[in-house]
Amino acid sequence: MNPFFDNAPDHRKNGSYRWEQPAGRDDVIGMGTADLDYCCPECVKEACLAIAQENAYNYRKKPDSYFQIVTDWYRRKYGLLAEKEWLSNVPSTIGAIRIALSALTRPGDAVIMQSPFFGPLPRAVESAGCRLVENPMIRQDGVYALDFADFEQKLRDEKPSVFLLVNPHNPTGRVFSPKELERLVALCEQYDVKIISDEVHGLIIYPGKKHIPVLAVSPAARRLSVQVMSMSKGFNLMSLPHAIVAVADPVLRAAWDDEVIPYSFGYATNPFSMAAAVKVMDGSADQWLSDLTDYLKENRDLAVSFLQNEVPGMRATVPEGSFLLWIDCSELGLENPAEFLLEKAGVSVNDGAEFGNAYGQFIRMNFALTRQNLQTALDRIKKAVAAR
Repeated sequence: MNPFFDNAPDHRKNGSYRWEQPAGRDDVIGMGTADLDYCCPECVKEACLAIAQENAYNYRKKPDSYFQIVTDWYRRKYGLLAEKEWLSNVPSTIGAIRIALSALTRPGDAVIMQSPFFGPLPRAVESAGCRLVENPMIRQDGVYALDFADFEQKLRDEKPSVFLLVNPHNPTGRVFSPKELERLVALCEQYDVKIISDEVHGLIIYPGKKHIPVLAVSPAARRLSVQVMSMSKGFNLMSLPHAIVAVADPVLRAAWDDEVIPYSFGYATNPFSMAAAVKVMDGSADQWLSDLTDYLKENRDLAVSFLQNEVPGMRATVPEGSFLLWIDCSELGLENPAEFLLEKAGVSVNDGAEFGNAYGQFIRMNFALTRQNLQTALDRIKKAVAAR
């Protein structure tokens, strides 16, 4: 275990969303918003310092070396032979998804996605003037599976224009298998449905699983898909936003360009964001990411085991990727589990209702904390639940 991750800044003092303290309190442990507590790799600091020392922040083009590093990264990590022409950037992954929705839909169209779902995504669908069609995942023995029968029926009956794929899935942590992805893509091809693939959690993958970018699934996937990726979740670069959008099909790419070019993001490239992304993609932080994944796996296993043995009324789904636990609290008999944990345990988590109306008895818990803070939070939860 790398002891680097046992230390973290005091995020209560830096404006952190996750560690924001409620009025009158200064002891709440933040386990909500999906970012990391840890410092970034040293190469990120060095890259940003080099930019800061210039003290000039003029409009900057992305050099050819940037595109070479990105395409090399896709090839090295996934065997995906991406081309420079496929690539563009947007400062936000949610923003990229919203722009892609405008490119691929018209007001009134249906968009299908699996539930539970990350709250900003249905809002993006609604703001595009589209209606959301839910494909609820099936939960069996604590494991979530895709409901292909329901998915195909809704493709046939609701006739969505777009399938919004989230892989790895947020909040369940599922990493979809090659066969699952191939089947999803084949159904979308059969029913003429385009795909927007949110892959922002694709860097943290636990042993036995492998993330497969949608453009690496099949030729059909390359014809149908807009792929959205970012380095942020793997390297704690959330305040250096830099979404990487890849569109292989020329017709889809023209539709994407028609929507994104008017925003002039090409002139607004943040040099710090680009420098950080380049350094973590060129191999400089590979060992750091491997060490982080090992540390997070230990955190995951600690949290899952603790809840199973010490707080059996909280049933956690074991994530295959990401650093988020999706927890069923229905056996506790609480009106609002998230509010209870904040008030009684001093632990802030995401309310399951943010992920769909059917999930008010669930919470989403971020375990990307130092081991000490994680254990303290778990002990508090045990004590609060026992005393309820």
